Amino acid sequence: MASSKARSGKRPAVPPTLPDEADAWIAEWRDRLADRDTFADAADGFTATFRFEIRPDDAYDGDVVVLALDVEGGVPVDAGADLSVDADFTLAGPYGAWKELLRDELDVTAAVMGGPFDVEGPTATLLTRREAVAELVRAAQATPVEFAV
Repeated sequence: MASSKARSGKRPAVPPTLPDEADAWIAEWRDRLADRDTFADAADGFTATFRFEIRPDDAYDGDVVVLALDVEGGVPVDAGADLSVDADFTLAGPYGAWKELLRDELDVTAAVMGGPFDVEGPTATLLTRREAVAELVRAAQATPVEFAV
């Protein structure tokens, strides 16, 4: 995985832009997630690789952007852009839906239950770890980002 394991300790002055600076954005997301005690508590002992796909749509006609996040024992340890990552869970959706999700304009549950996102992976595990998953989303929404289109 093209990653950024080391945490810099300082936040970027200008938010990264999706999709062009996706690698920088997910590294910042990982750092913010690592700073959340609520994630640490909810994800204690949880190990998984998450794959996030931003797919082209009417607003964005570029290539699919694939991001990955590794969590080991409840700690987010690695993040980056990686087209070939072998993931335990995948969340894939169109660019516009990602914009809405990250701006907290889209209900996460509705988005994955018949909405614009596809989810792959053992749903029983996601349900068992639903608070950790909710913290993943909250941290993503709290990570500053700009959008190219």
